Amino acid sequence: MNPILSKYKTAETFVFPDEITLKILLSGDSTGGRLEIFEDIVEAGVGPPRHIHHEQDETFFFLEGEFIVEVGGEIFECQPGDVAFIPKGTIHAFKNVGDKPGRLRYVFSPALSMEAMFREMFKVIEERPLSHEEMSEIALKHGQEMVGHPL
Repeated sequence: MNPILSKYKTAETFVFPDEITLKILLSGDSTGGRLEIFEDIVEAGVGPPRHIHHEQDETFFFLEGEFIVEVGGEIFECQPGDVAFIPKGTIHAFKNVGDKPGRLRYVFSPALSMEAMFREMFKVIEERPLSHEEMSEIALKHGQEMVGHPL
């Protein structure tokens, strides 16, 4: 495996309207499946439904804005510079509780297929809104189980 340099300005970007702008900073393919890194710009009041990654750990790096993160039923306030590690099998969610967009990076280890999940969701969103049921179906195919509503 060779070293990898990802250029932020040219990272592949997906816009989920009025919710999240997602950048792929390192793909699972480029790291031999070791990890993948994403960045989200999250609109105020937005966050994903509560969910579980059954086969991978997730680490959040909070960069800008005010967030809350729920981990295993406990809620924590997160400010820029804070880091949250979510072991596989743990119910979690986050939400931008500020009044402007916030930014966070997150790492999945091992990579598995989160990138493919986001691509599949985006493909639907390009044509029409994605229902909660469709999101849950797509997520489950890629090892992520939706287990509740957003925070």
